Amino acid sequence: MDFFAQKGHSILSYDLPGHGDSPLETEDYCFSDLINLNARILNKFKIQSPILCGHSLGGMIHAGYAAKYLDSEASLVLCGSLDANPTHIGPRFLSDEHSKELSASLDAYMEDGFKLFKRQKKYDYFENNQIDDEIINIINRRYSNPVASKINLSTLGSFDVRSQLIELNLPVLTLHGENEQVIDKKLVEAMGKSYKNIRQRWYPNGGHLAFYQQTDLTTKYLAENYDFVVNGEPA
Repeated sequence: MDFFAQKGHSILSYDLPGHGDSPLETEDYCFSDLINLNARILNKFKIQSPILCGHSLGGMIHAGYAAKYLDSEASLVLCGSLDANPTHIGPRFLSDEHSKELSASLDAYMEDGFKLFKRQKKYDYFENNQIDDEIINIINRRYSNPVASKINLSTLGSFDVRSQLIELNLPVLTLHGENEQVIDKKLVEAMGKSYKNIRQRWYPNGGHLAFYQQTDLTTKYLAENYDFVVNGEPA
């Protein structure tokens, strides 16, 4: 956000329901509703040609928005994220054992949230970007509504917008940790081979939260690829 603000862009960030300052007003929703929420927010603020930056589930929401609403003027910056549900697309690129481990770890993540949850709180992750992935996973579940987290992840289902995004041909920049445990590097590499208008950058020894743990490298990658993200220059 700081990088794009310094470039003169208007910046908008919001909390998903059940996270930060946003209450969980209903349990009757699913992942596709988060995509529609994203669209309503962009429309409310009359945002055109957006640079959609999202981490993990946030990146999937942005990818889903661009695909569903055919926003070919958008650009995507996916941090530790993917254009599909990793548990759905995983069997195509990972071993059976690895795919099962991925599904089991996400199930455990959701269930542990009910044990760890204390209260909703807007936690500033950037106040200490040296915190490792394991501690952040605990913080996420301690301060985010576990019902919201479970709905968000369990309703991903067969989410896969790769074909739609390829057809839109919008610029896509992925920033991904080489040692990512949540979304395997192989899945992101396979994504890169599918698109014509994509650039991929890797964090050495980085995990799921590398984009903010290695902020200098994030700034470097954004600076090197700024024209690509803004103007869609061919990769």
